[in-house]
Amino acid sequence: MTRRKSYGAFVVACFLFACSSDDKDGIDPNGADANVTDTSETPSDRGSATLTIGEQTWEFDSFGCAFGYAATQSTTFVFSSSSFGVHSDGSRVQMQAEIEDDTAQERYEGDGVIYSVYVNDIENFSDPVVDWHARGAAAEIVVNIDGDSVTASGVFDDGLTELEIEQVSGTLDATCGSQSVR
Repeated sequence: MTRRKSYGAFVVACFLFACSSDDKDGIDPNGADANVTDTSETPSDRGSATLTIGEQTWEFDSFGCAFGYAATQSTTFVFSSSSFGVHSDGSRVQMQAEIEDDTAQERYEGDGVIYSVYVNDIENFSDPVVDWHARGAAAEIVVNIDGDSVTASGVFDDGLTELEIEQVSGTLDATCGSQSVR
């Protein structure tokens, strides 16, 4: 399985979470931006996500989503979401869940729809501490959207192993925050 980079989703993630290339230490262990003191949102308003792959679990206290082609600023991604956090060794990580439909019909399911969920080290690309990804049709992974609830289940591949494919079952349970775009 070859991983395809999603730059459209990264742009949306930066929009939703106000990315900054010079703020290396701006994310606390809970995934929130430590340099922003916005009291208008409570932690529950920012959304949350729990990703479990095998026996590893990541908790994210902020989860933003973009629904539809206009919101994702893409002609293929009908849904994109992102959350940032810190790995147990201190490395920054990003988790994304996406749904692609390049038929111009903005479908969330059906033939030709591709689902993706990733968690990656975004600090050390040459020697990452984590690189799990699941991408494919409904036979491999499914991302379900119900209002602001996002769930996924499927088979993940560990991009860090030397094996051709190491498949491990995983699940995502998330709620989109108020910063999400529709």
